[in-house]
Amino acid sequence: MVEKKGIELVNTGTPGQVSITIGNTTMKHNGQPTGVRFEHDSAYVYLAIDTSASMAGTKLEQAKNGALAFSKDAFDKGYQVGLIGFSSSANHICAPAGDIKIIQAHIRKMQAGGSTNMAEAIKMAHYYLDKKDKTQVIVIATDGRPDSKRNAIKEAEKAKADNIDIITIGTDDAEQDFLKKMATRAELGNKVTREVFSQAISDASKLLPPPRSITKR
Repeated sequence: MVEKKGIELVNTGTPGQVSITIGNTTMKHNGQPTGVRFEHDSAYVYLAIDTSASMAGTKLEQAKNGALAFSKDAFDKGYQVGLIGFSSSANHICAPAGDIKIIQAHIRKMQAGGSTNMAEAIKMAHYYLDKKDKTQVIVIATDGRPDSKRNAIKEAEKAKADNIDIITIGTDDAEQDFLKKMATRAELGNKVTREVFSQAISDASKLLPPPRSITKR
């Protein structure tokens, strides 16, 4: 059989009735479904927010605002959003959820203090995702260098090996080369001025891959 490509819509001649063919699969005939449908599978993203002492004040408030706007956009794309804060250790703030009120309540409680244990945050997000057949992403927002770049990169590589995409956003205090090395692809590692940190976190939602499609009968 020659594999067909594209989508074909054919008017059957009866008002309101069409035949839809995608590739070699006929989805409808004479207006009647064949029982085949395409749906989006569940998708998950963890926001790992730097809550170290250097984030205190304006930068943390920007991170909170950006995280909230990001979550709203991620929901619209079919994602559930989880939260991790990291300073001297990582804190699992919220499991992936699809309710903005839940996310907002947890974001408001985030406080700054301590160092920057990014490696533990990535390891924690990796552990809680662990859904190799799903669309899964970690978004890291930070203002500086991690306690151990070596360990952070090591944990990032482990996550990426399990089909977890990583997006990194850093302020002007962060190292751009490091951000790009951590990310799944160089273009997913971004450094911005602290004045637009919130907008950069929010805009990271545009970089989320579409949830994979599944076929059901």
